[in-house]
Amino acid sequence: MRTPPKIIVVSIIVTIIAINSEWANGLRILGIFPLKMKSHFAMNEQLMKGLAAKGHQVDVYSHFPLDKPIENYREFTIVDPLVANFTNNLNPACFLAFGRYLNLPIVTIETLRMTDWTYSSFSSPHYPAIMSSAYAGFSAPMNFCERLKNFLITNYMHYGFYWLVKNQDKYVKQYFGDDYPSTGELLKDVDLMLINYNQMLHGVRPYTPAIVPVGGLHIDTSERKLSEKVQKFLDDSETGFVYFSFGSMVRIETFPEHILKIFYDAFRKIAPIRVLWKIAKPEELPSGLPDNVLTDTWLPQMEVLKHKNIKAFITHGGLMGTMEAIYNAVPMIGIPLFVDQYANMDLYKKRKIAVSLNYYKINNESFIQALEEILENPNYKLVKVAILLFVNELMFLLYFILFNRKEIAKLSQSFRDTPMSPLDTAAYWIEFIARNGKKSLRSPLVDMHWWQTSILDVYMFVAVVVFLIVSLVAIIVQKFKRLLLRCMNKSKKVKVN
Repeated sequence: MRTPPKIIVVSIIVTIIAINSEWANGLRILGIFPLKMKSHFAMNEQLMKGLAAKGHQVDVYSHFPLDKPIENYREFTIVDPLVANFTNNLNPACFLAFGRYLNLPIVTIETLRMTDWTYSSFSSPHYPAIMSSAYAGFSAPMNFCERLKNFLITNYMHYGFYWLVKNQDKYVKQYFGDDYPSTGELLKDVDLMLINYNQMLHGVRPYTPAIVPVGGLHIDTSERKLSEKVQKFLDDSETGFVYFSFGSMVRIETFPEHILKIFYDAFRKIAPIRVLWKIAKPEELPSGLPDNVLTDTWLPQMEVLKHKNIKAFITHGGLMGTMEAIYNAVPMIGIPLFVDQYANMDLYKKRKIAVSLNYYKINNESFIQALEEILENPNYKLVKVAILLFVNELMFLLYFILFNRKEIAKLSQSFRDTPMSPLDTAAYWIEFIARNGKKSLRSPLVDMHWWQTSILDVYMFVAVVVFLIVSLVAIIVQKFKRLLLRCMNKSKKVKVN
């Protein structure tokens, strides 16, 4: 007979893990992953497979079944349209009600950097001066205008999120009872959050102990085979190759034809360097694909990125894929399109491991003119190229990336320099919560009112006391002054008499 679950893991761009702890037999873990995004599920899947490999029994609810079954891993496919409707807003926080219903520790997973609304749930310090919003489009360090914009965006996203999840309260009460708290309050039930963050990449942050960075958790280092055609194409690329992929959500073949022609011209110019291009439907590409380009509908990305002949990775700037590139020390060319991709590429540009292009400003004439200038003018050096490339030029951007790998190699080494792997770190803290119980890492600030956490009541008390003391002193001084004046007046009268 199967034991009931002892931990809940939920993915909302966060994931719920509910933990039940029969320690001798391993944990029983329920994972609920309602977000229907394959690239984001990679992190959740890697965690749950890792927990199963460590002897824990995991039950996983998701949209993405495994290719083949594995021991200790039982899966259930989500098909309910109500769940699909929730996942459209990227944060079905109402699923946290399962943790309270089962009275189990709750672990959540952020597949992005920590979002603006989660700081308050953990009462974790948040400093907009150094901690840029994932939605701001830039990263620290920030100038005054960027800090102002970051402050406004952070607060807008924070309060906007709580307004958004109010719509989910009716479902919580419908399925769990009228006595259940609001979704905003349920967020405070979370006992541990795993975030896709690496301090050597993103910078040091003052997180509370309940927030554990596991950047790169999704990275799967197990061997996967490339197709014979792709393997030969890469092995035979004696001058190297560029890998081009915009992930599973963006269909590059649907881009305007003039943008695709710009890519064609650029790839043709860099021959004999080859280009491996991930395209969901290559038959929809316009005619004229250069001879040095090979397209494929699906590729095991880690195998491509760790190939000895790779020179650069053209990406839309998604956190998952760019972390894999950093892990393999592959410099990047970013063309961000939405959400956190702008901030990611801004960070990588500042770290000198990538260049970033504005999709809406790419044009054939400008980048070819810039390419000719950079290639023909001996006065330009790599540092200047890096600055100019940001102006929109795709062509010479490729050449810059191909010959400057020093910074990315250093960052790749730092990215891997952790006392434990991200998977072992995540597993340790999940097991820690199971051993030590709910709220073992919970900050006491979570259970306090905002005016208590900011010690506003203390400030008010001190202000009142100071006011009373000052008032009392003022009254005494006034009394003393009047008494002194009376005495002086009496003294004058005596002298006159």
